[in-house]
Amino acid sequence: MMAVLEKIPKEKLFFSPDQCSWQLGNQVHVWKFPVSGFDFSLLTKSEKEFTGRFRFEGDRNRYATGRQALRTVLSKYLTVSPGEVGISDQRNQKPYIISPSSQIQFNISHSGEWVLIALANLELGVDIEKINPEFSFRELLEDHFSEAEQTFISESANPVSAFYYLWTRKESLTKAWGTGLQENLKQVSVLDAIIEKGNKFWNVRSFNLAEDYMAAVSFPDNLNNIIFINGIGFCSTA
Repeated sequence: MMAVLEKIPKEKLFFSPDQCSWQLGNQVHVWKFPVSGFDFSLLTKSEKEFTGRFRFEGDRNRYATGRQALRTVLSKYLTVSPGEVGISDQRNQKPYIISPSSQIQFNISHSGEWVLIALANLELGVDIEKINPEFSFRELLEDHFSEAEQTFISESANPVSAFYYLWTRKESLTKAWGTGLQENLKQVSVLDAIIEKGNKFWNVRSFNLAEDYMAAVSFPDNLNNIIFINGIGFCSTA
């Protein structure tokens, strides 16, 4: 089945945190946060030091916003204070919770003015990209896209958007697998809604989360629903 770009109904897109059950079950929860107006007091010493290494202010703000938002959100699911949430930075190319003990898995992505955080009780990956209409994407096609995918892009009414559509799908899927962009992306076909790898099947769902932003989330097919939650103002009041 060919994948399609999901148009998120406004009532789903603007699900508010006070409507959140804080129970994942078989769901995927996808949170969005703006990169602005955050107090970064919840970052650990090492996270603050890492933030200071970024050359550009935008990169510093995106990283710090993501960590602040992540620790605040996880504290609600884990029923502990934000300061008790321990996060380690590398296992299978992804950060993970080290304390308290939990089966919750998460993935984070940021671009431009937005941060996405996806959570589930199984492995998953998420990616968001701000669409740059001037980006010279064609030089990437031969090495990273199959012939069918190249045709999909070239025959699209908007080839730039089609490129970002497929790229975010590839990145979210390889993040879910824990391989990241080290995977041979040309061999990762993402034109279908369900992707098979080994003995597992993966859902890849694409959506426009904000104007000029393409996003995708990938997760095992035994997770059956996505809840979109608007985190605007949540971290400043939590």
